Amino acid sequence: MKNKMKYMLASAGAFVLFGMTSCNKLLDKMPQTQVVTQTGKSASVTANDAENLIAGVYDAETGYAYGLESNVLDKITNGDVRADNCYAGGDNPDNISIDLFTDNALNGNIARDWRDSYGIIGVINSAIQQISGSTDPALTSARKNQMLGEASFMRAYTYFYLVRLYGRVPIMLKPVDQTNSESLISSTLVPQSSTDTVYHAILNDLWYARQNVQNDNVPSTKEIITKGAVNSVLAKVYAAMPTPNWDSVAYYCDQVIPNYSLVPDYTWLWDNNHKNNSEAIWEFNYIGYSKVGNWIPSQFIGAGWKKFETPTNDLVNAFQVAGDNIRFNASIAFVNYGWADPYWKDVNHYPIVVKYNDPNSGTNDFYALRLADILLLRAEAYNQAGDLANAANLANQVRARVQLPPVSPNSKDAMEAAILNERRLELAFEGKRWFDLVRTGNAVSVMNAQKDGNGNNLNYNVQPYMLVYPIPQTQLDLNPLLTQNQGY
Repeated sequence: MKNKMKYMLASAGAFVLFGMTSCNKLLDKMPQTQVVTQTGKSASVTANDAENLIAGVYDAETGYAYGLESNVLDKITNGDVRADNCYAGGDNPDNISIDLFTDNALNGNIARDWRDSYGIIGVINSAIQQISGSTDPALTSARKNQMLGEASFMRAYTYFYLVRLYGRVPIMLKPVDQTNSESLISSTLVPQSSTDTVYHAILNDLWYARQNVQNDNVPSTKEIITKGAVNSVLAKVYAAMPTPNWDSVAYYCDQVIPNYSLVPDYTWLWDNNHKNNSEAIWEFNYIGYSKVGNWIPSQFIGAGWKKFETPTNDLVNAFQVAGDNIRFNASIAFVNYGWADPYWKDVNHYPIVVKYNDPNSGTNDFYALRLADILLLRAEAYNQAGDLANAANLANQVRARVQLPPVSPNSKDAMEAAILNERRLELAFEGKRWFDLVRTGNAVSVMNAQKDGNGNNLNYNVQPYMLVYPIPQTQLDLNPLLTQNQGY
């Protein structure tokens, strides 16, 4: 995105959702909502201002504006280090405590993710209000609605991240009410909503976005939000809700799959020569230091200092047991940089993440959403419906690309395990694994069974309350309406 003018007003405002219940059939209706806060009026922005506003939203969501660490690096920490794919690596105590499940409300990473996520939401809320209020005739209604759809999607995406990390969180869908000091204070002190309510707010934004964003393969870059991205997140939301709706997962996956195709060679995804490819649904494009390029690769590869996100013995073993050489070599390399630790004691054989593989010029993109993820999610939906044949067919499409033989589990449980393992190997270091373990009910058992390279139990002692992070103490101090998550 160009013209990175940012309109970063802090966000607040309560949004209350009433009378929502779930059902077992396809959900594709707008929930009933009631806005219970007012916001100050602002002057109408021009069409050019609106373009700058939506550019600022993209920059906040995908780049450095509100912390590239929380946008990308922490996504991998939260998705892979918290899970069984990575040890913390490096010497950052906040990363290490997340890895060891010893984190508490004072953890700096956990505080950063909350703060920066609400910072992103603040940018979005301000942009939505100003764009929707524009009366400039140069801003066509079609373009205005498209912008609002894109912003609504990114707000939903951010809240989806928050609710899976923290559980109950405040819903803020309006900018700060700056009418006077009392309204300013009252509009920033927002209590947590139930997870069901947060999920319905997410769906509200996604359904709006689905009606207004561009069709797939229309934009020249996969960073621009399209219906494929919206439908993908809708499918993932319905799979992650407290009561999953597999009919809806299947429906939205089926809206995505025909419009994309797997690239024929897995390594093309990571070679920097096949960007915005047929598999990419939402891709954070490298355009300079403000994006994943020039930052994330240097955190994972290269000598000089011990890197973050060290692959686990368990993940390396999983690749080897599967005979998955193609994805293994595209994901992990063993080096001799003089490093060793209790997990990997041989300095001549120390693993590093190499999916993001260009530390010098840093031109790597980051896939927020790609087709293989959705194919395997659709396979789960088939399996949940008892259709093992079609579940295996989709899993085997992903396996065939990396020259692995087909699988044919003969029970629902065996198929679920096969798909979960396939997701692990296909999507390693893309920030997905922890959320897969949580939504499938496997997080506690898998983590407590983790062993080191010699077969000794790592003794994580993960408890069910640890499936969400603590509410940061800084936020509890700022907002007396917040309450700490149980167990912390």
